[in-house]
Amino acid sequence: MHFKPIIKTFSSVGGGPLARMVSVIQNRKYKAQEVFAFTPEQWRSLFSKGKWGRLLARGLSFGAFPFMALAHAVKASFMAKTLEKPVLITSTNPFFLPHFMVATRFLHRCSVVALMYDMYPDALEVAGIEKKWLFWIMSAANRWMIAHADGIVYIGDVLKESAESRYGKNPNTWVIPTGASVSEFNAIDHVLDADLSQWMEGRCIFSYVGNMGLMHDVETLEKAVPAFISALDEAQRDKVGFIIAASGTGEARLKDAWQGCGDYVRFIGPQPDKAWAELLSRTDVALATLTQNAWATSVPSKVYSALAAKCIPLIVAPEKSDVAHLVVDNACGIVVEPGDVEGLETAMQLLMEDWQTEQFDSTWLRKVWSAALANDLDVLVDWWSDCVEKVVDLGGEAHGACIYHAMKRLFDIVSVVAGLSVIWPVMLGTAMAVKFNLGSPILFRQTRPGLDGKPFELLKFRSMANAPEGTDASHDGERLSAFGKKIRALSLDELPTLLNVLKGDMSLVGPRPLLMSYLSRYNEHQIKRQWAKPGVTGWAQVNGRNALSWQEKFDYDVWYVENASCWVDLKILIKTVWTVLRRSGIEHENSATMPEFMGN
Repeated sequence: MHFKPIIKTFSSVGGGPLARMVSVIQNRKYKAQEVFAFTPEQWRSLFSKGKWGRLLARGLSFGAFPFMALAHAVKASFMAKTLEKPVLITSTNPFFLPHFMVATRFLHRCSVVALMYDMYPDALEVAGIEKKWLFWIMSAANRWMIAHADGIVYIGDVLKESAESRYGKNPNTWVIPTGASVSEFNAIDHVLDADLSQWMEGRCIFSYVGNMGLMHDVETLEKAVPAFISALDEAQRDKVGFIIAASGTGEARLKDAWQGCGDYVRFIGPQPDKAWAELLSRTDVALATLTQNAWATSVPSKVYSALAAKCIPLIVAPEKSDVAHLVVDNACGIVVEPGDVEGLETAMQLLMEDWQTEQFDSTWLRKVWSAALANDLDVLVDWWSDCVEKVVDLGGEAHGACIYHAMKRLFDIVSVVAGLSVIWPVMLGTAMAVKFNLGSPILFRQTRPGLDGKPFELLKFRSMANAPEGTDASHDGERLSAFGKKIRALSLDELPTLLNVLKGDMSLVGPRPLLMSYLSRYNEHQIKRQWAKPGVTGWAQVNGRNALSWQEKFDYDVWYVENASCWVDLKILIKTVWTVLRRSGIEHENSATMPEFMGN
């Protein structure tokens, strides 16, 4: 991996699993930033204002946010250092955002990973919307985007298999669940309504948090809960409570249907993060639902948060769905098929009975905790790292690096042409002096590794006598005459290297080109010096030159590669003049030249 990723995540509504992942990445791996148009509270506030509020929210999300995301991407690309490259993780909120960011990649020059939370037009089909022309356009757009994105991340295996069978495959595809952070529920702020908090005491709490829309099976829940409550005796009813902290059409439907359930049901609406976390931490059984047709369309992310909060998941979903696989494979909850009202009622009775015994803690919660740890964000961040580290090198450099390298190349050409027009008499005189003192050949030619280790022929004025056959570098001091030491001290031997710069094999500033045989001896850190064009002078040369140890040289070289800029190059060139005038660092300790690097 040459480039260091700068992660930018995009979702029109902030918060949620993506925001939590960004927080973990920032603490452990890379620079990361969440980009959004609305906080969850702002989004809910607009939707609470009726038709015009919903229209404004969707208009800004669909019309303005994609261009806001593009502006952020372009800015990040221009601000990136030479070895940095933004990786855009674009969620399907709005659903066409990944398509838009892939289509505009020529403008922002960033790697794009599409995070497929929901699939469209699949979700529209599940909702019963029939628009064949719209479905055809959406399907064609999906096939194009999946084929051209740098990477695709699905949040479930079933979701991935269904999407690939319909829209095709991308060679860089991962399945990474949304997950949750168990540490988020370690320290809970007590912010829930005092009356609600008191009501929850001593009850087995069943809660539903999140959206309750067209993809969620409301009907089974609607029928099962009243039946379950009615089947309990009065003493048992006082030990059960249902809390619905949801939004959407399903929430309104349940309010109407459960009016006869008395004080055993509370509707509290969507909650801010702290209240939501406290609710889950005090919940015993977490409810989630999907309709029969939504088996391959979505994965309720709140199930992972429920596991992290040590809630037992009770899921109404098709057995072939991702969320059903999560619960069944980990044996950490119960799954009921959509429409199985009696099965859901029975599951509630079983869980409430276990809640009153040690079975709840010893069996259920042990498995819940195991599943939570397997899907903790501290684990998933490594999965995301594998993803971004693979896609970051795809495509070209970011704008910032492109501009820097273009300016550097232009400066090299102009400077060398101007310099050669002035110093050609010096070069001619040096060549004649080499011929007179050392004979032929005048030029020293040797294959050296260039950018990414690509070989090129380095040119220098010869400063040593020809080596007898079988002589190694330990005898370099014997071959270095007084004349050779003189032209080295004045750096005159380096002048032909300007022709390498003019050709493009080298730059005026960069790590010095060493021997081809060294490439196999570099460790993972040292090989980074090959990620930049070699230079006539470099950061190591102005900080000690041959007086440095190999490790010190390589540390300086790698620092330069990771921090190169026009200002750093200018600083090195100025310091080079001073170094040459002082004639410092020409010889290594106890040696006329640097000893051979044997590796670490």
